[in-house]
Amino acid sequence: MKNLYHSDIYKFDTPISSYWEDNSSENLNLEKLTKDINSEIVVIGGGYTGLLCAINLIENHNVDVILVEAGKIGWGASSRNAGFNCLPPSKMSFKKMQSIYGKEETKKFFKNSVEGSNHTRDIIKEYNIDCDITGDNNYVVAHHKSKFEQIKEQAEVYKTEFGIETKIYSKEKFDEIGHQGTEQYGAFSYKPGFAINPLKFVNGIAKHALSKKLKIFENTKVDQIDKENGSYILKTKEGSIRSKKIVVATNGFYQEGLIPQMDGRVLPVISNVIVTRKLSEDEINAHNFQTFSPIANTKNLLYYYRKLPDNRILFGTRGDLTGSDQSNLAMSKKMEKFLKDIFPNWSNVTIDYNWRGLIALSQKLTPSIGKIDNEEIYYGFGYNGVGISAAPWTGKQLSKLVFSSNSKDLDISNIYKGLPKKFIFPRLRTFYFRLAVWFYAIKDKLNI
Repeated sequence: MKNLYHSDIYKFDTPISSYWEDNSSENLNLEKLTKDINSEIVVIGGGYTGLLCAINLIENHNVDVILVEAGKIGWGASSRNAGFNCLPPSKMSFKKMQSIYGKEETKKFFKNSVEGSNHTRDIIKEYNIDCDITGDNNYVVAHHKSKFEQIKEQAEVYKTEFGIETKIYSKEKFDEIGHQGTEQYGAFSYKPGFAINPLKFVNGIAKHALSKKLKIFENTKVDQIDKENGSYILKTKEGSIRSKKIVVATNGFYQEGLIPQMDGRVLPVISNVIVTRKLSEDEINAHNFQTFSPIANTKNLLYYYRKLPDNRILFGTRGDLTGSDQSNLAMSKKMEKFLKDIFPNWSNVTIDYNWRGLIALSQKLTPSIGKIDNEEIYYGFGYNGVGISAAPWTGKQLSKLVFSSNSKDLDISNIYKGLPKKFIFPRLRTFYFRLAVWFYAIKDKLNI
C-alpha cells in the first residue's frame, strides 16, 4: 500500500515528541495482536472516532467489538492536534453550502456541528477526564483591516441563521481582552468552544472503553482485508481477525489499497504545530495576551494559536508538502518566523516543541459518514482539522449506523452522508495541494 507522503510521517512504532506527550502521564501499554481471533465487529483506528464508535456499540447494543490501532492509542491526529474544540468541520463557506444543499440542510449541518462540540464536553464530564480545559469560546481574528467586515458578516450569519452565540470585538477591544499583535484588526467570538490537551482526552476515552471491556490491540496495523464465506479477514503481521463488520476510522492516516472503494477519496494534509518555552508575565504582557480561548485568523492558509496553561504559546498552520522529518524542522523554522512577525516583542522566545500530523480533506469539504454499498464496511472521516468537536460525535453516529445498516436511521444532515467523489487522477492529489498552497499563499500576500 502506497502512502502519499514521506515514510517518516508513517512511523507507527515511533513515539510523538510533542508538548502533549510531556504533559500526559498516562501510558496504557496495551498488547498487540499475536494470534488469529474472531469478533462481531472490528474497528480500525484508535482515535476519537473509533473509540467512541466502539464504546457506543458496547454500551447501547451489547455487541462484541475489537479495536486495532497501528501505533499507540491516539497516535494519529487525535494526539497531534492543537486541542481546539471549534466549529464547523468544513472548508466550505456557508454561502456555498446553502447553494449546493439548501438552507435547511445547511442549518441542520451547523446544528449537528454544535451538537458535536457539546458532545465532546459531555464526554469529558461523563468519563471524568482531566484534560486541562481552558477558555469558554473560540475567536476568529481579522488578520488584515480588510477582513473585519467579512468576519462581522460571518458572526451575524452564525447568530441569525444558525443560532450560534456570537460577539464582535473592535481592534481596540480585542487589544484589551484578547491580545495585541501586528495581524489583529478586530475579532468575533462564538460558543460553544474551548481548548484541551488532546492526548489526555483520547487516553481518557480509551480508559473508559477498557472499563467497558473493549478489546484494544496497539501496534497492530491491518495490512490486508480478504473476504471469505460472508466474513472479513483482517490480516496483520502476527495474526488475523475474522469479523462480520468493519468500521474504518483512520481519517488522514488511511492507507491506500486497504479498501478499494475508499481509495482516492481522501486528501491527507499536513498540519504543523510549534510550542514556545514558558513565557514570563512580563513577556505575556508585552502583547497583552489575556485569553486562554483558542484563536484562528482569517488567512487562507490560516494561523491558529492559543496560550497554554503554563504560559507557553502554541502556534499551528499548514504548508509542509513532503512529510519528512527534515521538512518538519524546516517548517517549524518558518512557523517561528510567522509567530514572531505577529508578536515582535517575543523575538527572543525560543521554541521547545515541534511536531506534525495529518488532517483529512475531501472533495466534499465536509465530513463523511456512511456504509460502502453491498458491503458491511462503515466509515467516518474528513474533519478538515476540526476533529475534537466532530470525531467523537461521528463515532456515536457511526455506532447507530453499524447497528442498523441504514443511513436513513441517522438524524443528521444529508451533507454528512455518503462517500465523497474520487479525485481526478488520485496520484496527483499532493500536486493539487501544492498548487492550492501556492495559490492561497499569493491570496494571503495580497490580502484577498
